[in-house]
Amino acid sequence: MNKERDYFFDNLKAVLIFLVVLGHFLLPIRGDNPLVVVKRLIYVFHMPLFVFVSGYFAKKIYKNGQYNFKKILYLIKAYIIFVIAIQIVYALCGFRDFSEINFFSQSGAPWYLFAMIVWYLTIPVIRKYKEIPVLIVTVALALIAGYFKNIGDFLCMSRILVFGPFFYLGYYMEQPVLERALRPVYRRVVVPAAVAICAGILAFGSKLKDELGMVYENISYYELDDVWEGPFVRLALMIAAFLISWAIMFFVPRGKTCLSVIGQNTMPVYMLHRILRDILMFAGIYDYLGDWGWFALFVLICLSICVIYLLVNPKVVNQVNKILTLYTPRLWGRIRRNQAI
Repeated sequence: MNKERDYFFDNLKAVLIFLVVLGHFLLPIRGDNPLVVVKRLIYVFHMPLFVFVSGYFAKKIYKNGQYNFKKILYLIKAYIIFVIAIQIVYALCGFRDFSEINFFSQSGAPWYLFAMIVWYLTIPVIRKYKEIPVLIVTVALALIAGYFKNIGDFLCMSRILVFGPFFYLGYYMEQPVLERALRPVYRRVVVPAAVAICAGILAFGSKLKDELGMVYENISYYELDDVWEGPFVRLALMIAAFLISWAIMFFVPRGKTCLSVIGQNTMPVYMLHRILRDILMFAGIYDYLGDWGWFALFVLICLSICVIYLLVNPKVVNQVNKILTLYTPRLWGRIRRNQAI
């Protein structure tokens, strides 16, 4: 991997942001549509892997007894702006009153930014311990969380706990270990296993609605026929997400490609594509897409690529970053002065 610029992760983030965009464009499609199964497959692994990458790059968030508050402030502003922007779109389309805005309960895309802030703030605690105990405890918390009916969207607690193990796995992951994990000897085992899992989900995913929701959505085990199956279902899906994610990394280019610039600018894409999706949804586009079958997938893939291309335009990226960094230097200076006192 390139020591000056790790294009491997740039390329990986580009693949993942494409899956995020495509997944969100597929989300309004429901019922017996064959694309629902494709959506469920994407949702099994794309955010676990995205969270793993976020954890991998979180090593500098807390160093020498100090937080990188500049990065945390960036995420806080991104979260607030994202929530407000979505609420404005919903209000303008008459779907929801703006006064119903709630910064403490998010089921949509902003949850990831809120979760990142929480995971960052936990780093001083977890870094005191070895990786194995932390991963065991966080996996246990993820499995136990499903027994709480009301954990759901409030403070994004369900997703924070369920995806937490992937973040901490990324945080503890060192580059030499990752290099060894991507050796050909593992590829011969991991890739066939991941292909088999994907084939199983595509074949039987239509019958596994609630089970697939265990790893991503905010539903509890009480949605299942047998509540005691919940932890085993969630653990199986977490293992599936781990194996599929591992398999994908074998195919990611190591050098600079056309994907690299996309991977370096995922925040504008993550924040703005959802707003564009909502506008299309309220405009009634999905009333027609639902009748197009597999051709609709081709249309949404092309649309996802076009949206990403539009949102990584330097003018868009610069404007988004300018908004998200507004007043940050001033706030950062005050925090630094307070820490020095």
